[in-house]
Amino acid sequence: MEYKATYTKEEVDELMEWFNNNEYENAVDIGHGQHIMDVKKCVNALRHTTTTQYTNSTFSGSICVLFKVNHIPKYSNYRINC
Repeated sequence: MEYKATYTKEEVDELMEWFNNNEYENAVDIGHGQHIMDVKKCVNALRHTTTTQYTNSTFSGSICVLFKVNHIPKYSNYRINC
């Protein structure tokens, strides 16, 4: 997932639906020195910001983290570099 300055409601709704309905890794490396040790905790912490601030470019970096996690296949040891 490439960085975007803002996101649409549809993109965010789809992302939140994915996190609600799918399993994901407990810990992931999303590149550039970013390693999330507890993905579930990270998702829960960023959920409110993502659903309320998706049009605010100040929060786009945090929201992009969730989109990166979303693109990592389950049980893959996959690493995203963007």
